Amino acid sequence: MTTTEKLLAQLSQLAKRGPLLAEGHGSNSVGKTLQLALGLTHKVTTRNTLLGYTISATSNSNNSSARTNLFACVPDWASSPSRSANEIVKKFGRPNPTRGYSMALFCTVSSVHPNSFGLYLKVNDGVLEERHVGDGIDVLVAQWDTLKLEKKLISLGKHAIVQALLINSNKGNKFHYRFVDLLDEVIPDVFMNLISEGVITIDHLISLKAGATNAREQGPLFKIRGDSRYLLHSSSRRIDLLSY
Repeated sequence: MTTTEKLLAQLSQLAKRGPLLAEGHGSNSVGKTLQLALGLTHKVTTRNTLLGYTISATSNSNNSSARTNLFACVPDWASSPSRSANEIVKKFGRPNPTRGYSMALFCTVSSVHPNSFGLYLKVNDGVLEERHVGDGIDVLVAQWDTLKLEKKLISLGKHAIVQALLINSNKGNKFHYRFVDLLDEVIPDVFMNLISEGVITIDHLISLKAGATNAREQGPLFKIRGDSRYLLHSSSRRIDLLSY
C-alpha cells in the first residue's frame, strides 16, 4: 500500500465516523477538530503533515472563492525601504484604541488595485513589490526576492485539503470530513503570474499595542483563492471519502 493509499484509508475511516463535535470556535475550529481526530499535535509555526502530505481542513467548497493560506514570508528587509514591520505599521497603519492598539494594519493587499490603506502589489523584473499610492505619489514599501518565495512554495510539497460539511446541532457545530483534494507537487513558474492576476494576495496582520515599542507581526500571509489552488500544482483530484 502506498503512502497516498494509507492516507486515504485513514481519512476514509474518519469520514465514516460521521459528524464530529467541533473543537473550539471560529474559523480555526475545523482544522483543530481534524487534528484531534487524526492524533496530530496542533502547530502554530509549522505545517501539519501526515504520510508525506501537508494536511489542512476547510468548511468551504473547493469551488469557493474564499482564500486559503499558502505560507508566511517577511520581506527582504535589507533591500526594502521599510526595514521592519514596525516601520510599516507606523507609516501606513491606523490607530485602533478600541482594541488597545496605538497603530494597526490588518488588511489584504493584491495587485488588482490599491486597498483602503493605499497598498498594492506589483511584479517587477523577478521581484515582488509592495507599493503605496497616495496624493499622486507612488512609492516602494517593501520587496521579496522571487527565489526566496519559490523556496517557500516548493516546501509546501504535496497537499491534502479535507473539506468538512458543517452541521448545526443543539449540542453545537459539528464537522463531517467528507471529501479530500489531493494536490501533487507545486509548479513554481506560475506563482508570480497568479499574483499579477490577483489570485494570490497577502494579508498584513501587524499591531502595535498602546505603550509598546515593538509591533506584533503575524504575517505577511500569502493566500490563494480556494477555487484556483489547483493551478499551483502539477495535478489534483477530489475524492469522496465515503466512497473510498
